[in-house]
Amino acid sequence: MSSKITRFLLLPTRFCLCLLSLFYWVLVYGTALITASMVLTRIAWRGLKNPRKTFQWTVRKSPPSCLRDPELGRHGYVRARSSGLRLHYVEKGDHKNPLMLFLHGFPENWYSWRYQLCEFSARYHTVALDLRGCGDSAAPCRPEDYALEMLLDDIRDTISGLGHTSCVLVGHDWGGMLAWYFALERPDMVQRLIIMNAPHPASWLDAVLRRPSQLLQAGHVCFFQLPLLPEIALSVEDFKLVSSLFCGRRLGIRNRERQLTAEQLEGYLYRLSQPGGLTAPLHYYRALLSNSLYKHQDAQVACMLIWGEDDGLLVEGRSGGGRPYARAAAAVHMIPHCSHWVQQDQPEVVNKLISDFLLGLGVKQHHAHQQGRDGLQP
Repeated sequence: MSSKITRFLLLPTRFCLCLLSLFYWVLVYGTALITASMVLTRIAWRGLKNPRKTFQWTVRKSPPSCLRDPELGRHGYVRARSSGLRLHYVEKGDHKNPLMLFLHGFPENWYSWRYQLCEFSARYHTVALDLRGCGDSAAPCRPEDYALEMLLDDIRDTISGLGHTSCVLVGHDWGGMLAWYFALERPDMVQRLIIMNAPHPASWLDAVLRRPSQLLQAGHVCFFQLPLLPEIALSVEDFKLVSSLFCGRRLGIRNRERQLTAEQLEGYLYRLSQPGGLTAPLHYYRALLSNSLYKHQDAQVACMLIWGEDDGLLVEGRSGGGRPYARAAAAVHMIPHCSHWVQQDQPEVVNKLISDFLLGLGVKQHHAHQQGRDGLQP
């Protein structure tokens, strides 16, 4: 009898949760359709003006030399124990030092961490991973192969496969989202958490439900839920849209001294231009967005959030981002005149913030007993 009463009392809560979930997905796919209509209009207009140039893209035959620069580190592979996939990484520094693991975002690869790989290699074993489906890592073709649990297993298997039990975990964009999730699931394997331009999963959902119009500002996240059309849109005019993400006036790197050269841009376009090269990275959006409703717990490890103020891709994070979801030491830093590509746009500023954070400087204490528990090298 008591169980029936409990189930009856929970009915209003379950009904509200169902309505909330329905509202969320109506917003997502409504925004996807609006964005798709705008993209199709743009492609059609350009196709009418110059169809030969618009519907043409080139498969790059060989990687640019910047991806093989020995100064950036040694290339290697680790076999993920859970999936059997070969994951590519670039490492620098002594294996005996603490591990600092870098997770890139979309549409990047390990190369986005070139400034950090070298900077911290004297004190850490720095490793920039190509996430599954990206760069030279194995790329399963099914969307379900990018389920959150599998991606978190990849991170765990990489840490253990490299001979470590824990790491300083650094993530940007989708890599930042994965870093949040991994810290929530496996705080025992994360000594420090450093997030760049990626909101806490609960922070993202809260922002969308408070102000649904914000989805229009991050319409690409919803647009990528659609099949096939995003791949076409990103490929036309020889990947012009991808190039504009890094180099465009509105979304691209702001710092003129750090803007990508033609060769550096090819470092990203090379793998994306291969057959199916865009589909696997886009599966991250298609598989992971549904998890946003379920991760409201707080991070139990010391964390720092770095955000470029001129980010034109993600909107949530400018007002404090993940600090409300951090129980341990937390720091939030906004970098002015800096784009979404924060670690490439302002590497000196970012590297200084990371160094200070690892030293325990400029950190707001939520629970003092967490400070200094890891014995990390400064």
